[in-house]
Amino acid sequence: MQASSSPQLSSATARTLAVLATLAVIWFAASIVYPTLATAPVQMGSDDGYYQRYMSEIASQGLGAIPRQFDGYISNKDNWIFPPPSRVGFSVTSALWAHFFGATFDALKQLSFASFLALIAVQFFFARRHFGEWCAVLIAALTAFSPLYMGLARLALTDAFISLCQVTTIWLFFELVRAPRSWAWRVSFVLAFTYAILTKEISVLLGVPFTVFVVIEHLYRKREMPLAPLVAALAIPPCLALAGWIVAAGGFDVLFQTMKIVMGSPATNEYAIRFGSGPWYRYVFDELLVSAWPTLLGLCGIAVTAWRWRAKEYDGARVYLALIYVFQIGVLAFFTKNLRYVAVLEAPLRALTVLVIWDFCAVQPARIARAASTAVVALLCWLDWSSFQHLFVTWQMYDPVTLQIGAARHLFPITDAPEKWVEKALGK
Repeated sequence: MQASSSPQLSSATARTLAVLATLAVIWFAASIVYPTLATAPVQMGSDDGYYQRYMSEIASQGLGAIPRQFDGYISNKDNWIFPPPSRVGFSVTSALWAHFFGATFDALKQLSFASFLALIAVQFFFARRHFGEWCAVLIAALTAFSPLYMGLARLALTDAFISLCQVTTIWLFFELVRAPRSWAWRVSFVLAFTYAILTKEISVLLGVPFTVFVVIEHLYRKREMPLAPLVAALAIPPCLALAGWIVAAGGFDVLFQTMKIVMGSPATNEYAIRFGSGPWYRYVFDELLVSAWPTLLGLCGIAVTAWRWRAKEYDGARVYLALIYVFQIGVLAFFTKNLRYVAVLEAPLRALTVLVIWDFCAVQPARIARAASTAVVALLCWLDWSSFQHLFVTWQMYDPVTLQIGAARHLFPITDAPEKWVEKALGK
């Protein structure tokens, strides 16, 4: 069900006001995050060092550097616990970025920052198509003030860019299911999904909730849908990504060795074992530690969606967002538990949070309901702003894993700086 705009405003006026409000949100978020980029932590011998090297080599040597990166990666076991060169989507994008801003850690931070701002715009663009103008503004605002997204926007890592690619892919697939005969949505989704997979391999697992949603729409709602084009749209991106990897690696054998290392490295990565192990609900626990109230309300949104579905009040958009969250938690439970790796979950969860608030306030007259929901979201944004300042600016968090977040929240009796007790835990 779409949240309506004020009846006193024309659709054009409501759209203009919503766009202006969202631009104000983006500017406000940018003004908070950008000044902190200079002090954001960099670990030259860790993941960001590898991304900087990939960016620099491709920027200076061209695409021919990529096969050499694959060869260098598999020939040295010391590389195996670090990011592989198969993230060619990000490597090529960062190399293009380097032509304008330089192949430096600061340039990587700025790419993360730009990806964060673009993600806010993507959230607004698609949310307004399904939930109305002002509700979309609130979704964009709560997304903009996600402590995790704001924190990742400061780092010389891939996670902000990956989140942008994955969130765009998620929304495009929903548009495709709504209009399965549209070539525009089909081509856009195939390209976006392919690029998301080339940017990070586990993006392919988004195909699980995508497939489940198609099955629900077809069997439960009994929609007459052309299944063949939808199946093709889901199957083509992994095939295109595989072809792209083979070309990038310089052959299937090199690619196979690389992917074998990527799949097996978490079992031998001491840091991942000590700081990223645990049950599936560790993701939820960490989200609560970072941003308690929006997470709780988002989980309530999932519960309300399920309850309404059971009561025969099926809402496709909300069911879809809930499926994305639940199934991503499920399929990623077998991997290293790190909020950086599941940052995509923030987008659907925060949309569901706003929708719960909007529904709760909707019992009041339209103007009061809109003012009340805006006030609640503004309060949540302020709380998240405080959380961002504490965790990522004051505490200088680099890796949002349970031990670091818990220590910052004073749940654990740790007094050393984060890098010191990580080194101690690893026996360094």
